[in-house]
Amino acid sequence: MPMDEGDAQGSLCLEWKQLNYYVPAQEQSNYSFWNECRKQRELRILHDVSGHLKTGDLIAILGGSGAGKTTLLAAISQRLRGNLTGDVVLNGMAMERDQMTRISSFLPQFEINVKTFTAYEHLYFMSHFKMHRRTTKSEKRQRVSDLLLAVGLRDASHTRIQQLSGGERKRLSLAEELITDPIFLFCDEPTTGLDSFSAYTVIKTLRHLCTRRRIAKHSLTQVYGEDSFATPSDNGSSGSNSIEMEIVDNSHESLLQAMKELPTLGVLNNSPNGTQKKAAICSIHQPTSDIFELFTHIILMDGGRIVYQGRTEQAAKFFTDMGFMQPKNCNPADFYLKTLADSQGSKNAGELLRAKYEHETDGLYSGSWLLARNYSGDYMKHVQNFKKIRWIYQVYLLVIRFMTEDLRNIRSGLIGFGFFMITAVTLSLMYSGVGGLTQRTVQDVGGSIFMLSNEMIFTFSYGVTYIFPAALPIIRREVGEGTYSLSAYYVALVLSFVPVAFFKGYMFLSVIYASIYYTRGFLLYITMGFLMSLSAVAAVGYGVFLSSLFETDKMASECAAPFDLIFLIFGGTYMNVDSVPLLKYFSLFFYSNEALMYNFWIDIDNIACPVNDEHPCVQTGLEVLQQASFRTADYTFWLDCASLLVVALVFHIVSFTLIRRYINRSGYY
Repeated sequence: MPMDEGDAQGSLCLEWKQLNYYVPAQEQSNYSFWNECRKQRELRILHDVSGHLKTGDLIAILGGSGAGKTTLLAAISQRLRGNLTGDVVLNGMAMERDQMTRISSFLPQFEINVKTFTAYEHLYFMSHFKMHRRTTKSEKRQRVSDLLLAVGLRDASHTRIQQLSGGERKRLSLAEELITDPIFLFCDEPTTGLDSFSAYTVIKTLRHLCTRRRIAKHSLTQVYGEDSFATPSDNGSSGSNSIEMEIVDNSHESLLQAMKELPTLGVLNNSPNGTQKKAAICSIHQPTSDIFELFTHIILMDGGRIVYQGRTEQAAKFFTDMGFMQPKNCNPADFYLKTLADSQGSKNAGELLRAKYEHETDGLYSGSWLLARNYSGDYMKHVQNFKKIRWIYQVYLLVIRFMTEDLRNIRSGLIGFGFFMITAVTLSLMYSGVGGLTQRTVQDVGGSIFMLSNEMIFTFSYGVTYIFPAALPIIRREVGEGTYSLSAYYVALVLSFVPVAFFKGYMFLSVIYASIYYTRGFLLYITMGFLMSLSAVAAVGYGVFLSSLFETDKMASECAAPFDLIFLIFGGTYMNVDSVPLLKYFSLFFYSNEALMYNFWIDIDNIACPVNDEHPCVQTGLEVLQQASFRTADYTFWLDCASLLVVALVFHIVSFTLIRRYINRSGYY
């Protein structure tokens, strides 16, 4: 039935109309660059799905596996990419994706966050991105403290996320979504992996947010019980709409202990929409009867179609009218799902129920009449005035997060650094007799320099190939939600490797330089270390390119061999680069090797040349460079340094383009 004017004032109604979603019949990777634009038969996942929810509703989407629950949730919330048709309107006004992300939050099935942060650190970090740029630090801290108290995590606020229980992580994810104080909450199976009490606590928190009502039950089995029909103000309480738990006498110690773990939502009333009812819609799998009764409405799906949408208590009558009687002491959710799954009997329940529902709702969503177009509240105005922090501050905060995460994982970092230094010691022992410059050591010096270059490039390129396959869930979620821009994330990621590259570059060189090149002085050490660090920075670009090009880090490592072979051949050691005058400029090994060789040999004016030596005799460092077909101009060193940066920039531009294209095509969840 249409809403009356009293309900319409200050309420929001979200409608979705004739939603259809198609996917390719043959699953393929959107991530690989060679899977492009191949025409395929499409499967229809959603079939003309329509419905609505309004503030105050807590809706459960029920259905068997493959019914389309998560797809519908993502489609309504505008988090879905691909071939989606239909309309999503708010109070009669069409909603674009960027508008929906500002007025709603999406709670994914699995927690996606940085596990090394504490609960407080995570929320405080996200508050910088999700709250107005002019919000003060004290206001952000207060908001975070309120949220931790509201979801029952105050005692675990300084516990790392990786040490939290499943229920605590789920509540932390809910608290993160509440930072923006959204009106609409979309939750994908919020009870998955939780025990019954934790699951009930999560759904009860959602019920409180939606209805803004208090607990008024004393039953042991319903200590977190049903909402009363009276708000606190109706019962003579204070004028606020805070959520208050009823006080139980001291004889019920077990109840008191249980209630300590329940959320206290009154602290959220200070937010811009703290007293505003919200609306939540959840896909849920086999809820218990207690959890099921918390939902005000349910949506039953079968084969991508809706077979029932309405109030929870009216669903039983809907089934009874079609001859499907619910047994006594049976979980209603189990009964509905089993009835829909019984398609082999004399009655095809799914088709019969769908036909009845479509008959009853025929023409209901052809117009936007469920709620008046005008909205008297100020929520939309508040959303439209929101301004995120500036791009440069996003980069700064993300760099801090990357560096903090590395410091929290210092043990694994130290192990990797230890093996890296073992390689340096091994090379220093192998080339320890190369100190004097003779005809016999010219080749050894060239080999040692080439090994320096190779070790830096391979170590850093293969050390980052895991990054994007591992980070894609976080990138897709946070970038998709508009938390920060993809470019800010990418730039911060690259910048976080720069100090590591310089530190490892100079430490690696220190061991070898002290054993081999110590007679050449400190200035050569500085310039060689600088060049090796630039080589590492370029190698990061190469590794990130491989990481973004392939779907997994394993595939990236295996398919990198052809690239490595080509770049190595054109590096100037295995082949005279004059025979490939153009191709050598595509190899970062060439620039690194040439700059190191130039820096070492250009100042050598005399190399002893024995009279009876049968080997070709080179008398100066200039001849060594000419023999290897390296450039000898005064600007060679700095030109190679600039070229390494250009190569790194090209790799980063390509990889950024691939990542952005993948995210735009595959969606955010």
